[in-house]
Amino acid sequence: MLTSVQDIGMISVIKVASSCLTSADYAVLKAAQERAQQGGRSALLVDLQAVRRITQSGLAALLEFQSETPRTGAVGFFGARRPVREAIAKRGLSPLLPLFESQEDALESPEFRIKRLAGVKSVILVAGAGSRMAPLTQEMPKPMLDMLGHPIIAHLMRHMQRFGLRDFILNPGHLGSEFHAFFQSSADRSVQFVNEGHYQGKSWIKAPVGSAGTLHAIQRKTSAFDGNFFVLCGDALTDINLADMMEQHRVRDADVTIAVQQVPVEDVHKYGIVDANAVGRIMGFVEKPEPENAPSNLASVGIYIFNPRVLKSAPLSAAHGGDIGKDLLPALLLSGGRLDIYEDSFSWIDIGCVRDYYRANSLGLRGLLPDVQPEGTEIRRKVWCAPGADVDPRAIIVGPCHIGPGAVVEAGAKIEGPSVISAGARVCVRALVRRSIVMPDSCVTPGTWVDDMIVCGDWAIDHRFADGTAQICPPLEGVVRVAAACEYPQTAGGQGR
Repeated sequence: MLTSVQDIGMISVIKVASSCLTSADYAVLKAAQERAQQGGRSALLVDLQAVRRITQSGLAALLEFQSETPRTGAVGFFGARRPVREAIAKRGLSPLLPLFESQEDALESPEFRIKRLAGVKSVILVAGAGSRMAPLTQEMPKPMLDMLGHPIIAHLMRHMQRFGLRDFILNPGHLGSEFHAFFQSSADRSVQFVNEGHYQGKSWIKAPVGSAGTLHAIQRKTSAFDGNFFVLCGDALTDINLADMMEQHRVRDADVTIAVQQVPVEDVHKYGIVDANAVGRIMGFVEKPEPENAPSNLASVGIYIFNPRVLKSAPLSAAHGGDIGKDLLPALLLSGGRLDIYEDSFSWIDIGCVRDYYRANSLGLRGLLPDVQPEGTEIRRKVWCAPGADVDPRAIIVGPCHIGPGAVVEAGAKIEGPSVISAGARVCVRALVRRSIVMPDSCVTPGTWVDDMIVCGDWAIDHRFADGTAQICPPLEGVVRVAAACEYPQTAGGQGR
């Protein structure tokens, strides 16, 4: 029997060329398996499309081949014709020999998808000040803002880990100590920091260098990039198929592949717009153009794959203090680099301003956000309660709502969703929270109404109109810090409508 082997990430696909599979074929399969393992591959898929008939000894050969795979690996078979499938089923071997209809079905199954990008490194950009998200980002960097029990960046990482990505590099800048504290114990992933700042005593001082400068600093300091690597923004959520994007990048041998989505023409002024030809090769970039000047409506979503050779060829002006979108990519294009788009059907939620943040929480509560599930137990229909939360059964709660860890909802309080009561927050008797987010360690005092707001003890903002433009956000009467709640008059009540 002759075989051919194709490698897809950490998976080797072994194509069987024999029309009749017998025990004599075991040695060839075993040799292909050993070559794959020597090459560092931990998963094997066997293509059985050419096999028209399988003998009993051939079935035994497949069983032995499957049983000798290390427990850390995975083995599957696909493309089996009807006589082969029937022979396997007749002898009750279906549970032992996992069969898939096609290679595509096998690669999308959880046990193989998690192998496709194992070993690939990912940079998640987190240094930005998030000024359009103020005042939420005054005390917490945007990627670390809570999203139904976990930081935004944790939800993004969970999606990436579904493809086997677990080696992450972060560039903390604004409030960088928050990242250090959260990721100090990450058993299921490797997190490395290349800081855009430093500690001065116990205080963190940011020192921005720009996203392009960050990539060069990572390579200069750690030589981290020995193969194609991902770069993503830490403040967006997506369900993009990263393995398919990487496969396209490898096949085309692109210098950079950029994920894009079509946006409404009237919204092109919000994005970096890409001009690409019919085969997906990028011809130019326009940053936030007016609709009449836009070459297309293809917006970059801030998800890139880079070949490390671009860090050697990029002009120094783009390497020092530059931005990836504004400086590095146009410079690579001018120098003759091959930049391609990746355009497919995927969800992408850009959390750019306070309005976007509320909308993302609302979508997550309704089950419409990729890879985001509210933390905790569903104590009532569409009402999730995180561990440590205390909800009085006499409180009136109409979902969807999320009550964070350590939060308290008193008897007689009323909450209408979509709403979030964050960690350590408190909603007192006769208080009303409707379509709002109460930020951590904030107290809605007795009789206070909070409508269509995001509130904490120091500020309040109507999320419906918070589009990223500068706003004055005075505190809402009746919402205080939890630490100050004991001093607040119990009969007080403000209205935030």
